[in-house]
Amino acid sequence: MRTITTCFGLMIALVFLVAKPAFSQTKIEVEAGQNTLLDAVAAAAPGDTLVLTTDGGQYLNDDELKPDSSLSLTIMAAPGLTNRPVLINNGEDSTKDIIRLYGDMTLIGLEFDGLAHQGLTTKYAIRTGSGSGDAGENVKKNYVLKIFDCYFHDIVHGSDGNAFRAYGQTMADSIIIRNTLVFNTGKEGIRARDEDSDRPGFGFFNVKYFEVSNSTFWNIKNDAISVYGGDQDPNTPGPEVVIDRVTMHNVGHYFLNLKYAENSTVTNTIMVDNYDIVNGTGKTLGAPWLETGATLAYSDTLNVSDDGAWTGGGAPTIMNLYAVDPMFADAANGDFTLMEGSPLIGKGTDGSSPGDSRWAPKTAAVHKISAGQNTLADAVDAAEAGDIIELVDSGGEYLNDDRIDITIPLTIRAAAGLDERPVIKNNEVDESTRVVFEVLNSLHLDGIEIDGQAGTDFNAKYLLRVRGAVDSSTVVKVTNSFLHDVVAGSDGNFLRQYPGTFADSMIFRNSILSGSGKEGIRTKDEETDSGLFNVKYFEVSNTTMANTRASAIYIYSGDTDPATPEPEVIIDHLTCHNCGHSNGRAIYPRGVQTARITNSIIANSLVDEERWSVNLTGTSSISHSNLFMVSKIQLGGSSTQEAISEIDPQFANPDMLDFTLPADSPLLTMGTDGMGIGDMRWITSGVAVEEDTPIPSETDIVLDQNYPNPFNIETTIPYHLGRDGHVTLEVFDLLGRSVARLKDGYDSAGSYSVSLSMQQQGAGTYFYRLTVDGESTWRKLVVVK
Repeated sequence: MRTITTCFGLMIALVFLVAKPAFSQTKIEVEAGQNTLLDAVAAAAPGDTLVLTTDGGQYLNDDELKPDSSLSLTIMAAPGLTNRPVLINNGEDSTKDIIRLYGDMTLIGLEFDGLAHQGLTTKYAIRTGSGSGDAGENVKKNYVLKIFDCYFHDIVHGSDGNAFRAYGQTMADSIIIRNTLVFNTGKEGIRARDEDSDRPGFGFFNVKYFEVSNSTFWNIKNDAISVYGGDQDPNTPGPEVVIDRVTMHNVGHYFLNLKYAENSTVTNTIMVDNYDIVNGTGKTLGAPWLETGATLAYSDTLNVSDDGAWTGGGAPTIMNLYAVDPMFADAANGDFTLMEGSPLIGKGTDGSSPGDSRWAPKTAAVHKISAGQNTLADAVDAAEAGDIIELVDSGGEYLNDDRIDITIPLTIRAAAGLDERPVIKNNEVDESTRVVFEVLNSLHLDGIEIDGQAGTDFNAKYLLRVRGAVDSSTVVKVTNSFLHDVVAGSDGNFLRQYPGTFADSMIFRNSILSGSGKEGIRTKDEETDSGLFNVKYFEVSNTTMANTRASAIYIYSGDTDPATPEPEVIIDHLTCHNCGHSNGRAIYPRGVQTARITNSIIANSLVDEERWSVNLTGTSSISHSNLFMVSKIQLGGSSTQEAISEIDPQFANPDMLDFTLPADSPLLTMGTDGMGIGDMRWITSGVAVEEDTPIPSETDIVLDQNYPNPFNIETTIPYHLGRDGHVTLEVFDLLGRSVARLKDGYDSAGSYSVSLSMQQQGAGTYFYRLTVDGESTWRKLVVVK
């Protein structure tokens, strides 16, 4: 689970001031240990505040905490702690709860651990007294429960387990839950609905005002939130329910079960992937249960019921309801950050994003930089982590008299609508090893040109060099860019990664790389059989590489042992011309056991029939590709080749970097999806890199091929809009049934990319359609399992 970073101590202090009880307060500090909190609760007086002082400490109790109904007790983490104090019931009872509630209580900054992750059981983190005697007589009437900034997790007892349960015959004035995470429960997350089974239809309910806001629920086997309204008569009293900015994922039944609670308002809430559907329980529940009179607005419901229909309740007022993939960063591990490109960004009531606001993407600062000497270098020096540096001058030269060191995550991109790419150069004098970018942290280059100035006094040796104390989470991404002419004697690389460095990902997409004095992309310098390698994930897709003296791509896995870790290598829709013209080598994933090369063209670099152009080992494969006038494919281990052709691609004008295929080329239908191979941009029209080439194409609607394709679970669909308009992006199976709606809303002109997950779909061929104001274009994609 991703840790949500907050000013924890400040938050606790502020909440405590807001939640200040009316009693004269005594603050009692409690250290972690066995029964230290149990004893403190037993000794507490009305209005006391128990301050838990041990950072991340376990507060173990061999019985439930049972504060008297007269106490109005606050239990809170001490300000300034890094980790929440953890409350655990480690008693021997067969049915355990951590807190049994009888009166007013405020909980701030705590963690409740039910220990299911250790195979142990806890039925309730918090519950009221139960039964006619205990609940009816001992629980304070109109009690107030406030839960702020807490975690509840792993609360399971057979098929039961709740973070909170209000039993029948109890009545709360208010139950308020804010900034809280609830995950891994055996039944409902929050339950205040027992009158529905105890005394249904007689007007009894359990809370007057109920609020959950800015909170997250996941892996909940029943409803995340269940509140009962008492009866079907809208004229009788009932609870007021407010649900705002809540994220729910892998939640069962109705997600929200607000039966007979007509005065309910649900806003800015994400409900995605019903537990019963994902886990095949056979239950047909789903979609929130909302009554006529309730409101559901600015929210997202996706995969919440088998047929997408409402299955309970009446006819609530619906406004701005979306059905899109929110593009969570890593839902399986509890990270619900909306990734860049999420269709939900900005779709909330106030222009922010729906869901728990702590998962909203950070709004990056954008610095607009004009061309000139050291303007880019100065901007990089002044930037903060995550900032975007936008180059605003079409074709402008961004000159730097030294290399630019990337020490924090940055994006450097061209401003939208430029006719020519901004050009980055290093014009450092008296330097024998000229480097444009020294990469020590994540860098995304988009829509730019890097000129290595081969043949001049300022010729660069490396355009991107990864060397030194590199952050291991580094992602280097080059998209929609042109890198060229990097020659220093017999050396020169577009990218070189030095030994002793490790990056999470290296990604080149929709780019052109031409003219290197040695390898194009080189990450191969670890010692032979050391087991060391330099990158976890490596991808080149929908890209053109040309005129490299040595291999276009040379990556080393560290050894040839299939049992040891290695990079994941994906090469898809690559056009490779005159690559390895000194030794015949084009692609060399040395020692990589599972490399995948698909839909690619490798041409025009034949040196010797006895040499090889592609060298594979292990279970690596190359398929649906064309090799013309190049050396052979060398297969080692159990590696394979399939659907390989040897056809002259007849590029339009390769000397001018125009690799457009003829309209009648057989390569236009030889791909894994029955469509073209090579860089897909050369199939519809030329994108030759000339001074008057617009970036991107001025076509009103351009739907690009997804990448990677074929794929197993996730792929990316890029598209470009030449005008503003209402955009729908939808995926269909072969029977024409919609399986995913990725976008449905207004977009401004520009370039976009959307992630698609097909984890719930079977293998096969699908179609995706982009529609802008009624005008549509289609493409195919292939899912392999």
